[in-house]
Amino acid sequence: MRGGGKKPYKQKGTGGARRGSSTSPLFPGGGVTFGPKPKDWSIKMNKKERRLALATALASAAGDMTVVDSLAEVAADGKTKALVAALAAMGASPMDKKVLLIAAEAHEHVMRAGGNVERLAINTADAVQAFDVLNSEAIVIEKAALAKIAAMLGGDDA
Repeated sequence: MRGGGKKPYKQKGTGGARRGSSTSPLFPGGGVTFGPKPKDWSIKMNKKERRLALATALASAAGDMTVVDSLAEVAADGKTKALVAALAAMGASPMDKKVLLIAAEAHEHVMRAGGNVERLAINTADAVQAFDVLNSEAIVIEKAALAKIAAMLGGDDA
């Protein structure tokens, strides 16, 4: 609250209550007794927990996973129609279900081709999260990305 430095009237002799400040909650325009305080609702998750969650999510989604040699070849021309047709041929049509593409590195043509498809999420191997994996119904992953994730999670084989 601003203001309220001066005593509103003297302590004795007025017949009124003893008032100390105009910012008191008892005054009109005064402060709120137990007003709202901002609270940080974010939670901290340890690195090992985050890594374990990703490993568990990938293990549970292994049945819905399709491994390809290169995603750059799938959308070499950067056309959305070609990318959607190639994914549909793999059994992961983004028109029917949520699809997650995991690339080793960001490919400009793949990003351009899949950027406007509503049910298609494109991510890189070092930025993939457990929520992305759990939120998708089908996963298309590059071999290099799979090896990168396996190395990141501490697995020996890809």
